[in-house]
Parts: sequence; C-alpha cells; structure tokens
Amino acid sequence: MANIATRDKIFISKAEYRRLKRLDERFGVFLSYVENLMDVREARKEINRKKIISQEALFKKLGF
Repeated sequence: MANIATRDKIFISKAEYRRLKRLDERFGVFLSYVENLMDVREARKEINRKKIISQEALFKKLGF
C-alpha cells in the first residue's frame, strides 16, 4: 500500500459552518424527541403487560 499524505483539516466558510451547526442542533432535538416517543411507547407496552403498579399500591407495599 502506498502512503498518501492527507491534510487533517478542511476549511469551510463561516456561513456554511453556522448552517451545519444549526443542522446539528436540530438533529439533536429530533433525536431527543424520538427517544421520548420510544420511552412512551415502551411504558405503554409495560402498562398493557401489567408490569407497572400504581403509586398507591407501591406505597402500601412499602408501608408508607
């Protein structure tokens, strides 16, 4: 294999950097939204499988 010299940095304009930064922030917000949706879906599945007990029942079991 031949060694190819590469540069470690690329140069982009400030406007392009700002656009990419905004895109990254929006994607992060979207991923948080999807994660919350998945958590809600899983919680609903657990409720349907009767894996979750009510808060009152939990407190009674714990003696509070």
